[in-house]
Amino acid sequence: MSTLAERVKLARDRLNLSQQDVADATGMSQPSYYKIEKGLTKRTTYINELAKVLETNVDWLMYGEGENTPKPSRDDLMQKIKDIEGRSGGETHPVPDGTTSARMSSGSGMVPILSWVAAGSWSNVDPVTFEDAIGEAPKPPNLSKLGFALRVQGQSMLPEFKPGEVIYVEPQTGFLALKDSDLVIVQCNDDKEATFKQLVLGETSDDMYLRPLNPNWPEQRMVPMGECNLVGKVVGKYVEY
Repeated sequence: MSTLAERVKLARDRLNLSQQDVADATGMSQPSYYKIEKGLTKRTTYINELAKVLETNVDWLMYGEGENTPKPSRDDLMQKIKDIEGRSGGETHPVPDGTTSARMSSGSGMVPILSWVAAGSWSNVDPVTFEDAIGEAPKPPNLSKLGFALRVQGQSMLPEFKPGEVIYVEPQTGFLALKDSDLVIVQCNDDKEATFKQLVLGETSDDMYLRPLNPNWPEQRMVPMGECNLVGKVVGKYVEY
């Protein structure tokens, strides 16, 4: 099997699952999964979830390496452990001093960089995936699986954020959790693109507005927050030199 699309379909057919079954089990939308099987998506952040649901391994699913073998069940693993312990007389092996346990990463370590148009149409219903991306950036530890990145445009957020720098956006932030001076990504009025500004809170919702960080920007008090949809909160940036 030469492509991700072919391998995913083969694994799904082996289990007699529908596309909707796989989409529901992995947490992605059915249209997103459909794009994978059609070959329109060459890489996905859901590869680990797909391997688990399709009872195969990530290397085979992503690269065609190794064997397309189902993962052993928990009962199978427990029986193998008992067999090994029985052969060794229950002997256990000491852990060397200084050894620490670490959780294996379940992701690719990268997040998609979206266009500002894609960010403006972001929805909780259809999570961001690499098929929506124009690039990718290293994933910070504080970003959820729905998080994404944007590349700064223009000079309104100087000097803190320069054009071309990558910012990280956490969409799992409720409006009530926002604080004064938080940096936010919003989609306002009929604009197709999202925008990046600082939130200013007042005594009431009517007093809230957005402003640039650049003190020399001509418009210091921008669209009232009440006319905007919150896309997410900016939680950090990644600078490329």
